[in-house]
Amino acid sequence: MPEGTPFHLLARNSAHRWWRPAVALLVFLGLAVLASLVGLVLLVGMIVFGGPLGSLALVLPPGTHEELLSAPLTVLFLSFASLVALVPPVVLTARWVQRRGFGTVVGVLGAPRFRWLGETMLWASLVFGALFAMSAALQSAAGVPVLAFPGWRAYLAVALTALLVVPAQSAAEELVFRGLLLQTLTAWLRTPWPGIVLSSVLFLFAHGYTDPLVWGELFLMAASMCWLSVRTGGLEAAVAMHTANNSLSLLVAGLGGVPSVQQSGDYQVIQVLPMAVAILIYTWVIDRRASRRGLDTVVGGRVRISPLTLAPRG
Repeated sequence: MPEGTPFHLLARNSAHRWWRPAVALLVFLGLAVLASLVGLVLLVGMIVFGGPLGSLALVLPPGTHEELLSAPLTVLFLSFASLVALVPPVVLTARWVQRRGFGTVVGVLGAPRFRWLGETMLWASLVFGALFAMSAALQSAAGVPVLAFPGWRAYLAVALTALLVVPAQSAAEELVFRGLLLQTLTAWLRTPWPGIVLSSVLFLFAHGYTDPLVWGELFLMAASMCWLSVRTGGLEAAVAMHTANNSLSLLVAGLGGVPSVQQSGDYQVIQVLPMAVAILIYTWVIDRRASRRGLDTVVGGRVRISPLTLAPRG
C-alpha cells in the first residue's frame, strides 16, 4: 500500500479496477449469507446437543429442544453470536477480490493498535456509563417502576453474553460497515462521504428499529464511527463505542430480566437525546486524544485529516 494512503482509500490499491468494488460487494454478500447459515446451525447444534455452548442449558429451565431454542436467553445469545460469522467473509473478500491483507480493513498500520483500543474502551465506558447512570437516576426521580431482579443465575448469563460475546459481535459489525463497506464504496469515488452516508443507512436498517427518532440516533452513531475511523486511521474507536454501548445496555437491561431482541416501538425525545449527546461527547474526546497521541492517520505516518472533507492535508 503506498505511503500517504488514508483509511478510507485502503481498498484502492494497485490491484484496483473499476469493477472490483461491485464484485467485492457481491462476493461478500454471498459469503455472508453462507457463513451466517453455517454459523447459526453450528451454534444451535452446540446448544442443543452439548459442547462448549451446552452450558447455556444450565441457566435455562429444563425442557424440550424447541423450548430451549425459543427461550429468551438463547434468542439473545444467538442474536449476538451469529453476527461473529461475518468476520470470515470480510477476510476472504479482502484477500480474494481486493488483493489486500485483512489488516488493511482494520487500519492504516495493517493491524489493530491494542493500546489505543484499550484507551478508547476506557473513554467509551466512562462516557456511556455516565449516560446509563444518569438515565437510571432520572427514571427513579420520575417514579418509573423498577423491574424485579431476575436472580443471579439469570443475570450472570446475560452478563457473560455482554462481556464475552458482545465485544466480538461489535468488532464484526465494525469490520463490515466501517471497514470493508466504507473502504469498498470509497474506492470508487475517493471521497469518503458518500460511503459514510450509504454505510450508515445500511447500518440503521440492519437493526430493525421503526421509530424515526431512533433512526436519527443510529445514523448519528454510525456516521460518527465512520468519521472517527477516518480521522484516527483505524477501527479501534468505533469498536470501543459500539462495544461499550451494547455491553452496558445489556448489563443495565439485564437487571430487570433477559432483554428482548425486539427493537420496534415508539420512543420519546428524552429517551433518544441523551444517547445522541453521549455519542457527540465521545467523538469529540477521542478525536482530541488521537491528535495528542500523534496517531498515524495514513499509511506511513501522520497527516492532518480535514474534519469536513476528511481529505489528507499535506
